[in-house]
Amino acid sequence: MDNVINKLKYWLNSKEKLFIDFKSYVLDWENPDKHRIFIDRKSDVLFIAHIDTVQKPKFIRKTKNRWYARGLDDRLGCMLASELSKELNTDLLICDLEESAKSTGQYHILKDYNWIVEFDRAGEDVVTYNLDSDKFRQAIDKHFTRGYGSFSDICQLNTDVCCMNIGIGYELAHSKDSYVNLKTVRKQIEKFKEFYQENKDIKYVQDYKPDRYTWIDDSIDYCQGVCEICGLIDKVDYIYGHIICEDCFEDMYYQYCESVLAEEEDR
Repeated sequence: MDNVINKLKYWLNSKEKLFIDFKSYVLDWENPDKHRIFIDRKSDVLFIAHIDTVQKPKFIRKTKNRWYARGLDDRLGCMLASELSKELNTDLLICDLEESAKSTGQYHILKDYNWIVEFDRAGEDVVTYNLDSDKFRQAIDKHFTRGYGSFSDICQLNTDVCCMNIGIGYELAHSKDSYVNLKTVRKQIEKFKEFYQENKDIKYVQDYKPDRYTWIDDSIDYCQGVCEICGLIDKVDYIYGHIICEDCFEDMYYQYCESVLAEEEDR
């Protein structure tokens, strides 16, 4: 267990150090806005995570069933994607700038993969952002519960193959109090390995290719529009598939945090 903690602590280093450590695998090195780590193992499956965080990454403490650390979204995903890609011999892509919805994955020229998985999801469900097919959803449903999500790196990939984002057990994303439930992450890894062995040689193509999340003008972070939740005209952002104002987005996030904390008090 200490070895695993040390691996997580390594991935909680500054992204500048990590990019230097992986320099031989960093694409577009001269342009920080396009930095991404890509390891090609000649696989038909791609594992993805992102290196940027909201909170400055820092390991806080451990208990019997939890590790508390800032920046678990998505440094935990980086660790899991990296370790699992080595174990299962898959390709690995570590992106940057996901938290500002400008994932450097959008600049990556992808191979013709069978399917793609990202490790950047709280809890223990799986989301696809409609980047899927009936057959892919059926394959997922054999192992996981599917949920709904707004955005991650896979939303900006230029690909027609099916993608999913798997829950890896962390809670309170972007918070100073974020933690990972070790029982959940172990269970998710076990289920994912079963999914991988059953589906690694099957090609899944999206039923339809939705519009990718792109920025027309990099000088602004929002536009004026009507929020789908409150109906007011305000500064809104496009959260994959929905137009939401900042106030409504914050309300949704804090409601989620409060529900998680309430569950904690009940235990």
